[in-house]
Amino acid sequence: MSLATITAASLPPQVYSHAPEHNVELTADPTHWRPVQGIGTGWVKPRGGTGLWTSPVIAWTEDGTPADSAWLGWCRAETGADTSGQMLTEILPISNARLLLIDAQDHLTAIVATYPAEPNRFLPHRHGRYPDWEALAADSWDGVYLTDRGQWATRMPRSGPDLYGWDLESMLWLRPAYMVGRTVLSAAADSAGVA
Repeated sequence: MSLATITAASLPPQVYSHAPEHNVELTADPTHWRPVQGIGTGWVKPRGGTGLWTSPVIAWTEDGTPADSAWLGWCRAETGADTSGQMLTEILPISNARLLLIDAQDHLTAIVATYPAEPNRFLPHRHGRYPDWEALAADSWDGVYLTDRGQWATRMPRSGPDLYGWDLESMLWLRPAYMVGRTVLSAAADSAGVA
């Protein structure tokens, strides 16, 4: 079974959403990279605080600056969060980044078949079938891109592995195969619709 990929040039523009006090230099400097770690058994996401999560830009200002992200939109819609004070930092993949694509259930199934994590005995109903995130990074995969269609296809499939909990189109960077662009104040509206 072959693995689906996406080229760096085809990846939608990505931003890292963060609080103003976050030191962007930590994201930009590979010496501060937090390698992806599993949790010992298969799990839908790697250990918190490892790797880097980004999401697509969903709105732009008139001058072409990112104004909003899929992550901030999800936070407003699902939690009622006020995202108006959040910062957006552009994450630009290097041209030869090795990026896996999940746009359908069989894409995830192929990843799990090739890089299976140790089964999670606490999730017998799901068979604990998840990718081994550390093994993916060790084999020089730089990231995993989940499209919106892939998110719905892997949310609660009738059988096979799932990514329930990713919740939105997003990119999990397994290795720092990117450059950092501009950091700007989000122009996103808060949950009440006020920018």
